[in-house]
Order: sequence, then C-alpha cells, then structure tokens
Amino acid sequence: MLPEITDEFMQQMRTTTKNYTLMILKQGPEFVMPGVEKIIWEHGRRNFSLRAAGLLSIVSPVNDGTGVFGILYSYTLILLHSLSFQ
Repeated sequence: MLPEITDEFMQQMRTTTKNYTLMILKQGPEFVMPGVEKIIWEHGRRNFSLRAAGLLSIVSPVNDGTGVFGILYSYTLILLHSLSFQ
C-alpha cells in the first residue's frame, strides 16, 4: 500500500523541487565520419566525469533501433552548455 500524501505535504515538497531538462540524443549527420568511435568514447568519458561531479543525473544509452541513441536528464543544463565549449 502506498503512503497517504496530504495537501500540506505536497505544498511543502513543491518548494524543494528543481527544474530538470531531458535531452533526447539522436544520431547526427557526421556520425559516419572516420574516427567517430574515438570521439564517442571520449564523449562518454566526459559524461562519466560530469556524472561523478554531480552535474548529470542520468545518462543512458537507447538501443532500440529507433534512431534515438540516448537520454540525458540534468538540472544543470546551462552549466553543461558552458562546459561543452571548454
């Protein structure tokens, strides 16, 4: 059985929520260029670093054949955007 959630609890919890961003990662036009595997590998390393630093909440591959290659869920989108240019 699930716990009862009161209106008061919901009001209190709403003050502690954060805005998150969900990004759907798809294959781009240069996915087939020579050497792309190394770029993808290093991008994965950077994602692990961002995750270890607490800047990414979820990064997950998608392998279902739809053309979507992953999802990224973060509450630090602006910071991530600035880090992508360093």
